[in-house]
Amino acid sequence: MRIRPAYYSPLRHVRQLIRLFVYATMSAMSRPHSYDPIARYYDQAHGEIEEDIGMMQTFAQETGGPILEVGVGTGRVALPLAQAGYDVVGVDSSQEMLEMAARRQQGMSLDNRVKWVQADFRDFELDSRFPLIYCAYNTFLHLIDEQDQLNALRCWRRHLQPDGHLVLDVENPELFAITEADGSIELSASYEDEETGNLVHVLRSGWADFADQVIKMNIFYDEVDAEGVVRRIATTFPMRILFRRELSLLLRMAGFERLNFFGDHQLSPWQSDSPRLIVAARPTKR
Repeated sequence: MRIRPAYYSPLRHVRQLIRLFVYATMSAMSRPHSYDPIARYYDQAHGEIEEDIGMMQTFAQETGGPILEVGVGTGRVALPLAQAGYDVVGVDSSQEMLEMAARRQQGMSLDNRVKWVQADFRDFELDSRFPLIYCAYNTFLHLIDEQDQLNALRCWRRHLQPDGHLVLDVENPELFAITEADGSIELSASYEDEETGNLVHVLRSGWADFADQVIKMNIFYDEVDAEGVVRRIATTFPMRILFRRELSLLLRMAGFERLNFFGDHQLSPWQSDSPRLIVAARPTKR
């Protein structure tokens, strides 16, 4: 049973969620920590997000495959693309998340169209080059340090075909909403665990650090068993506040050009009050 949807916009609807966003704990504000301790909860609470899948299918229709997803998680986007007929490679650092992706793949009759690779998405090397690489739904915001951002972008550029597309999808910052983040805790979702039948409550809190340009998030998963005993797993991480001009500069420094910005998953032109900051970029011709 759910009392409200599991996903909310972390920057745009702070009172509903700056209390959001469970991808990974980060250490030292730059090194992504393992998803493994929260993988089971993450997949059940966030695996139903679908609003960006149609957009990625639109890009895939333009470029063809194979497709590379960096920060693939449990395959929320990669598997529908494979079901649509594309060969997909998914890179993620979490072995637990990739194992859950492989379990979700079972019974989908996808043959060998999906390959899961455990690696740090900031620095890896694959044999293939891709016409389409994407980093979905705010995953890029978990890179806090500028050097990590550039390292990742340059790594992804190396894996693009000469006229390939890199697609990044992040939250478009709304400063008024961000300033409302006060660290208070809110219940954002409740659901019945598929494995145990226990009730799980997801609570979140967050506050903005404008000096470091990050939102600091706390997520609590409270699992209540049949006797009323509560088992809590908590994770803490920062998420980068990233603006369009800054993202444009990062991409150009990393060797990209021909940047096209969109403001939502219907690929409407970007405006300052758009809900999303989506960019499709191509590598600089040498």
